[in-house]
Amino acid sequence: MTTFEVVVLATLVAAMMWKTSVVTASDRLFPGLAYHDRKKEFYDIGNQIQSNLPLQMALYFNVWMYPIWFFVILINLDAKYYYLTDVYKFITVAVFIIISVLESIRLYLGYLGNLAEKIPELASFWLISTLIHFPLEMFLLFDSKTRPHFSETITNSIMAFLLITEIISATVALKKSADHHAKRFYVAQLYGIDDSRH
Repeated sequence: MTTFEVVVLATLVAAMMWKTSVVTASDRLFPGLAYHDRKKEFYDIGNQIQSNLPLQMALYFNVWMYPIWFFVILINLDAKYYYLTDVYKFITVAVFIIISVLESIRLYLGYLGNLAEKIPELASFWLISTLIHFPLEMFLLFDSKTRPHFSETITNSIMAFLLITEIISATVALKKSADHHAKRFYVAQLYGIDDSRH
């Protein structure tokens, strides 16, 4: 085998291992269909699934993108740190830490709120995304005084696109899920059905 073939083969093996590890981590860390398998009553007649597919797709791609974003921003922050002013050193590091910590919490709440149809978790996800994460992401994307590198601009653009998609689809999912739960509550009250187990 030539050196080129070895490099291509090693790259393919690394890509397959990366995909397997991300999917495994996603299935173990974030609630998915396994949550519903343990709660068989979820599939009872009359309880229509209200999960939002565009939101779930955006969350899934965000789980893939987050480690890439983290390393790109970390490497670029290390490279440009000494060229920033003192104020921007503090602000940029603070924004990076806040986004890094909140991102995992936000993704977990999004998965749980969407797949398990839990309105408080989905509302928390929407609030964190809209009020905290979106302004910070826009700061990293558009403030030229942070001296963004081209790779930072690309990863922040992808994250911003996913974030906007999540905010819009979470708004739709919240409304749909709240309407569905309200209808179930009114039907249960009307016919005297004990709906507490759902």
